[in-house]
Amino acid sequence: MLLGNILNQTKIPQQALDDLGKIEWGALWPAWIVTGGILLVLMTDLVIPKNRREVLNWLTIVTLVAAMASAFFLMDNKAVAFQGMVAADDLSRFMSVLIFGAGAIAALTSSDYFSRIGVEARSEYYALLLATTAGMWLISVSLNLMVFFVSLEIFSLSLYILSGFLPRSVRSHEAGFKYFLLSSFATAFLLYGMALIFGVTKSTTYSNILAYLQTNKISGDTGILILVGLAMLVVGFSFKISAVPFHMWTPDVYEGAPTPVTALMAVGTKAAIVAGFLRLFTGALDPIREQWQPILFVLAILTMLGGNILAVTQNNVKRLLAYSSVGQAGYLLAGITVDNPLARQGVLFYIASYTVMTLGAFAVVIALEGPRSEGQELRYFNGLARSHPWLAATMAVCLLSLGGIPPTAGFFGKALVFGSAMQAGGWYIVLALVGILTSVIAVFYYFRIVVHMYMGGEPSTRHVPGKPALSLGFVLLVTGIGTLLLGLLAGYAFDWAQQAAAVIVAR
Repeated sequence: MLLGNILNQTKIPQQALDDLGKIEWGALWPAWIVTGGILLVLMTDLVIPKNRREVLNWLTIVTLVAAMASAFFLMDNKAVAFQGMVAADDLSRFMSVLIFGAGAIAALTSSDYFSRIGVEARSEYYALLLATTAGMWLISVSLNLMVFFVSLEIFSLSLYILSGFLPRSVRSHEAGFKYFLLSSFATAFLLYGMALIFGVTKSTTYSNILAYLQTNKISGDTGILILVGLAMLVVGFSFKISAVPFHMWTPDVYEGAPTPVTALMAVGTKAAIVAGFLRLFTGALDPIREQWQPILFVLAILTMLGGNILAVTQNNVKRLLAYSSVGQAGYLLAGITVDNPLARQGVLFYIASYTVMTLGAFAVVIALEGPRSEGQELRYFNGLARSHPWLAATMAVCLLSLGGIPPTAGFFGKALVFGSAMQAGGWYIVLALVGILTSVIAVFYYFRIVVHMYMGGEPSTRHVPGKPALSLGFVLLVTGIGTLLLGLLAGYAFDWAQQAAAVIVAR
């Protein structure tokens, strides 16, 4: 009765109330659960003793697992929800596994990592970790430019703080500030691009933008505005996915940030932006593909070459993996550029395999890292196969997969992406050839680490610990076996990627 009186006094239009009742709130179950988890973590920290703060870590993990499960069992199966602003489809579920799964793995590794370096990870760390994953997932389900932008800011603001979270580390503070400063410029480009697209199409919803571009000839002043807006969108997207030449922040931020945060940043950001590319560029902007495909074609080649060549000279493993992630972004951009059914499926399969193998590689780095960030240099991997054989085996499997060696997941991911380029023919064959060439270069620097682990001498300095913590050991086991299984059972994963990619074409 009280609520009814308030509504009557405020005189809300009946149409607005009817529209409110039509909103499919169940389409965002994962986001509601993560939001509740953030509040629960913050409130729990107020009542538990200081020596029991590991409870916060497990609350975070349970929240992320529950969010992932809700995408399959609670989320409404709506192709379009919230009046056309978000999607609740197979791609949304696919991305929930990658993003919330990566967040759970980052949380699993965080407790051991922070206890080893002598830093207390309190509730704000886990709350920001949850907010980051929520923003990443919301990007992947966005069907509206404003929803995309707000989601981008949610995860970006959280990552700025998380990157500079280490209180006594100058590198960490520098990483957070550099990421914030450079990302702000990229975000400005993205927002201006959205404003120009809105100015021409009179809408920020992808379906309306698609309808306008299908029914109106792009020429004259409107054509110029569309092209300038498109270019600005590409700048913003390229920065987030670490495409050359917008990658300069990546190695410094990856090196300075806490390693669990680096791992989440490396995989979660790419998964979210790949979904954004597929929904916006291959969906809403499909009628002007002749304008954006040449831009992405050049970016893909520059990124494959730049990332892999720069990685060759690195002796810090975190920086090496940072440049490796730049090269991997090039392979993803190649698939997005080709944009045929095989390419879309290949991109989704590749981002799934990239997520598992990259998390595994960073988990090994976490296991070796000491209290003053020692253990990141290549020399610390000398003789690892003798002192920690399971760590060496996990690292070797993940690196071989990143290099595209069969029968690992990375091989099949690259085969699908490069095969789609060969299938498209014409200039797209160049993408496949450059991809194969840079994969050969990548094998060289990945094998450098393997050689150090299995054929290197004793470490020059005694570092880290003996046995990894149980939670970290679980992560190593899951990622190592997962990398192999994704390759050996690639058909099942590819079918799921095909089903997720089909919704883009259908819409």
